[in-house]
Amino acid sequence: MSDSLRRFGAVGGGVLLVVGSLITWISVDLGFQAFSATGIETTEGKLTLAAGIVLIGLGLVQLWRALTPRLFGYLCALTALFGAVVLLFEYLDVLERIREADGTPATASVGLGVWIAAIGALLALAAGAWTVVDERRGR
Repeated sequence: MSDSLRRFGAVGGGVLLVVGSLITWISVDLGFQAFSATGIETTEGKLTLAAGIVLIGLGLVQLWRALTPRLFGYLCALTALFGAVVLLFEYLDVLERIREADGTPATASVGLGVWIAAIGALLALAAGAWTVVDERRGR
């Protein structure tokens, strides 16, 4: 994988984490009233927003080759993994809320922001992991 593709993975994944953190994570319809919550309204959303900003920074810093490829790979992979784990916990929390709504007239659903942020975390994780693998192989 080329260096520019790795940087794109970090920056692109970071941007998707940031965008996902800013849009709807859960929607609830009570029948007479509906509401939704964005990622940054939760602690988890603020953490994924921070992870996205760090990933964008890592990708941009790497434009000047300020980090060794191995360090870039590890930092990128660890930051993305952190974002993915936070998203997993938030997803499970949302599923629990949806389960609690069963048997009531309320309906709840996982918002698009969770999925966009998850794609970003996976993209950045792949870029970081690929960098580490390439460096271990001596490429």
